Parts: sequence; C-alpha cells; structure tokens
Amino acid sequence: MDRLNVIEHLQEVVEDLHSAHMDQHFQRHAPLHSSDPTRTDVSPRVRRAIAEREPIEAIVMTADIRKSSSVMRESIDPLQYANILDDFVGEFRTVLGYHNGWFDKFTGDGFICYWLIEDSFATQMETVLAFAAAVMESFRSYYYPAFVANLRNIPSGVGLSIGIDAGPCHVAPVAGDLTLLGLPIVGAVRMADAARRPYELLMNAYPGNRLTDGGARESGALASDLRYQAGRCVVETKEYPEGQEAYAFSFLKGGQNLFA
Repeated sequence: MDRLNVIEHLQEVVEDLHSAHMDQHFQRHAPLHSSDPTRTDVSPRVRRAIAEREPIEAIVMTADIRKSSSVMRESIDPLQYANILDDFVGEFRTVLGYHNGWFDKFTGDGFICYWLIEDSFATQMETVLAFAAAVMESFRSYYYPAFVANLRNIPSGVGLSIGIDAGPCHVAPVAGDLTLLGLPIVGAVRMADAARRPYELLMNAYPGNRLTDGGARESGALASDLRYQAGRCVVETKEYPEGQEAYAFSFLKGGQNLFA
C-alpha cells in the first residue's frame, strides 16, 4: 500500500470512528424512528449540519419546576424527591423522542429540549405546544401529588413553568456530550423564569409572532379536543426589568382552560 492509499485509508478510519461516536450521541439525545424505536431519526441534512458546524434553526423549550428548592427542603425523604424527579424527567425524555424532539440536558429542577426545524415552522411549533400541554397535565395530575405526599409543609405556587424561544443554533459536542448552543436557549430559560404562576407557558416574541402572524391568528387546533390560545403580554425579565414583549399561552379542552 503506497503512502497516498495509507492516508486515504486512515481518513476513512477516522471518519468511521467519528460517525460511530456521533451515533452514540444521537442515541442519548435524538428523536426515535417511528417504525423502529431502537434507531434514531436524524436526517442527512441534520447530520451534515452537525458534522460541518453549520447553524440549524431550532425551537427550544425549557420546563422548570417552580419552587423546587422549597420542595426539596421540605421533603420527608430526600431520596423519594430524587426518585420522583428522575421519573418525571425520564418519562418525558422518552415521550419527547416520539414527538420528534431532542433532549438537551437535565437542569436540576427540569429539563431543556429542542426541535430542529426542517419543514414548516408552524407545524413544528404545534408539535411543541402539544408536547408542552402533555407535560404540564401529567405533572399536575401525577408528579405534583407525588411530591406533595412526601412534604412536611406544602408551599404555595408549586407547579411547572415552561418557556419557549426559537432561532439559529448549533448542535455540537462539548465536554464529551452533544449540546445545543445558541441564544434561543437563553430566551427559553428567560421566559420560564418570567412566569408568575404555576402551569404558565410563555413564548418569546420572535417565535410567537411567527406562529400567530404577528398576532393576527391567536388560536389553533393541536388535536381534535385540544386547542391553544395565544395572547400578547409584557413580562419583566432580568435583562429587561422594564419589560419585554412575549406571548402567554393557554390550552383549551371542551372550551375550558386546562390550567386556569
């Protein structure tokens, strides 16, 4: 084998190793294939963008348990608190995979996830909203009572806050793991932090304007019995204490607000 062939062979070996390593990342973070849950569903376009460090438009969602530090402090059995939290994140990490979503990270009192936009923004956002409604409903119906059963004292205002933002991001290995990088992560966290009541979903103005055509279309169907209602609002954030524009979302089933 001459020198040129040796170099080409080594390049192929390196590429194969890199591909195998990336597949391991995808197994931990990427959505699952609809017909074979043992495989991930990552398009060639997304694979190429990650490999070549190109930006990808993403919708980012962060789910945050309100007053989690108080819940942990008041827990009768701290390990039970950890078990419930593990069940909550683990369940929705699995559900997320069937909603074409990517799991980014556990945050200590919730998680960050994202969807990479390859087709219609509005269609993808409706998938995100349907997932968010399912997360809030499950937390309220099952995980909140489980936390309460383990508390000495029950603080008011415990619930789930969700923040959403969108825009160009990079998906790249950092410290040995696949991580989402970009301003929409900051925006989603900022929206969740700005929520002032349990089971409130706030969306930054940029994706909110895109979904609602600048406020012209304020509602839409997510399922046969589930609709969303979006309304413009101004929220105080750490970066903009005087207020910044956002959208507050409510979910309606049978005409009734699920989280009123």
